[in-house]
Amino acid sequence: MISVDTKLCCPKCGLQSHLASFQDTADILELSRLAAKFGRNWAWTEEYLHCFRASPDRPLRPARMKILLGEILNFIEDNGFRIDKQWHPIRPDAVFEAIRHVAQTNKTGFKNHNYLKRVAIDCNRKMIERDDKEQEKRVQEAVNRNRDPKGPEKLKELMAKIGDTEKR
Repeated sequence: MISVDTKLCCPKCGLQSHLASFQDTADILELSRLAAKFGRNWAWTEEYLHCFRASPDRPLRPARMKILLGEILNFIEDNGFRIDKQWHPIRPDAVFEAIRHVAQTNKTGFKNHNYLKRVAIDCNRKMIERDDKEQEKRVQEAVNRNRDPKGPEKLKELMAKIGDTEKR
């Protein structure tokens, strides 16, 4: 029989928590609802939450998990956050990349999201640089296409093919 003293064991990490720590099913339902908002990124987000444990053998309380997840969702929905009294616009994919990176460090004892924020700023900068390089590459390819001496002839051939297919 299940009682308040029954311990639940996480099948993934083996940590045990008393059923009483989940004060009612509303906590569990709220955590499930928040987890669904992360979609395919939930696995890394869950791993990131482990960084907030005081020690590896102490699980997080559901109330603390809800607060942390809400803060992360705010970063994503607001497309940025404040750190050092400055607003930093950050892409949601940069936040998720930062979560993945921080989760892989296996650190514990975090008090706030400042480490995640700094990693997200760096990830965002790298993503912007990569996008700029790709854009420059596409522009260069377009310029090279326009320099093709047979370009007008190829265009006429394409237009003729399109005209033929429309007549059918």
